Amino acid sequence: MTVIGWSLTLLSALMVLPCLFALERASIDIAAAFFVSAIVTLFFGGALVFASRGQATALNRRNTFMIAAVIWVIIPAFAALPFYLSGLVPSLLDAFFEALSGFTTNGASVMEGLDDMPRSIILWRALIQWFGGFALIIIVSMLASVISIPGGSPLSRALAKSTRRRLSRRVRDAVLSTLSVYAILTGLCIVLLWFSGLSAFNALCYGFSTLSTGGFLVSDNGFELFENRMTEIVLIIFMFAGAINFSLHWAFFNGNRKAYFENSEYRYLIYVFLALVIGLMVMLSQETHFEFLQTLRYSIFNAMSFLTTTGYVMSPLTESGDIYWPVGTLMLLFIALTIGGSTGSTSGGLKLMRVAILVKLVLVEVRNLSFPSAVVLLKYGKDKITKDHLLATWAFFTFYVFTILIVALGLSLSGIGLQGGLALASANLANAGSAIDFIMIGGGEHNGGIASYGGLPAFAKILLCFTMVIGRLEFFAILALFNPALWKR
Repeated sequence: MTVIGWSLTLLSALMVLPCLFALERASIDIAAAFFVSAIVTLFFGGALVFASRGQATALNRRNTFMIAAVIWVIIPAFAALPFYLSGLVPSLLDAFFEALSGFTTNGASVMEGLDDMPRSIILWRALIQWFGGFALIIIVSMLASVISIPGGSPLSRALAKSTRRRLSRRVRDAVLSTLSVYAILTGLCIVLLWFSGLSAFNALCYGFSTLSTGGFLVSDNGFELFENRMTEIVLIIFMFAGAINFSLHWAFFNGNRKAYFENSEYRYLIYVFLALVIGLMVMLSQETHFEFLQTLRYSIFNAMSFLTTTGYVMSPLTESGDIYWPVGTLMLLFIALTIGGSTGSTSGGLKLMRVAILVKLVLVEVRNLSFPSAVVLLKYGKDKITKDHLLATWAFFTFYVFTILIVALGLSLSGIGLQGGLALASANLANAGSAIDFIMIGGGEHNGGIASYGGLPAFAKILLCFTMVIGRLEFFAILALFNPALWKR
């Protein structure tokens, strides 16, 4: 209760900023919605903190799994209040969908007409994503303290020493140090976006959305992102920063200048990105008449956006102004968002660590066909890959693929075509819902007249909400809650 209580308290504090912004714009109704939401959230958060005061909060397996699962439902429920109370999102389901999409840094939006929306609401969407990105780093570190999730951090090491006693000062210091690094990178992104030509408000919102790899847009088409090349460069740099294990950022800011290049997953991120850029360039040059620099621009930006699961889309435009996506490029981009970024980052997907282990295992099996008696030691960086690691990775991969198929089947039952269902399932499980351009997957013609997330049936939205939560957490954290043995301890 302590963790959830303090999380709600922090959420209520964040509501003050858009409330003040609404007052400055003389939007009294919107300001009132944020004020009431903040009071309600603070009441419940404070009650939980007060109720758990003096209790020994042990981060054992049961408590950690419960917190990891519950927080992704409770926080969006309260974060949805400003959307609903303001009347801008009249449906409770849509309000929860929007808040959950933001908090999971998924980026799928049911809100249309962003150009006409109050700026305070646009700011709130960006703040939810920023808060969700930080919460993810903390939750993954908590999980790493009780189950062997590679990619430890100062926070996870502190938590590991506190699993059987009350949360210690060591844990609070680790959380604050992680938050300071997250805030410094966010501030740097905002300033550079402002200097690149974005307005102060747009720079603020895109700074929150970019480092969290969330992908919420400020306008309907996001045209402001591509008005100059400097803005694109800044976005690419900080999307990349968001997809790196934050323990490496922490180590760098604390004096270890070699932290990045000593990490295998960081190098894999660069290798996969370069391979994607080359593949996209080849396909675009073969099927379009773009100039070399234009092809390079489309390839670099989209490769980084999809690999980091941020979901900003730079759609290739033909000379006639039409959007044209070669089929091969779409396949590559969806492979990219399925791979995702590093463990301990704000990005989604399978994570590069797991993909690397699977690739290493496949290469070993191929080698064994020629040398059956050979003894090969599998290593990930300097660490030995054990049988338990292999089984966990294969199990995760199997559940991941199985979930995509089940969600796609469920979406098809709600009237969405198979192509659209698979695309929506893959993107939202990878927490890259904003990457789905409905024109990209056939638009209304192939998806039952559906042209946006707002047009999806209620059943599809509910199913995608479950998909976002499952994709944001480690699968085993969810499955463990259904294990009776966990509750007998």
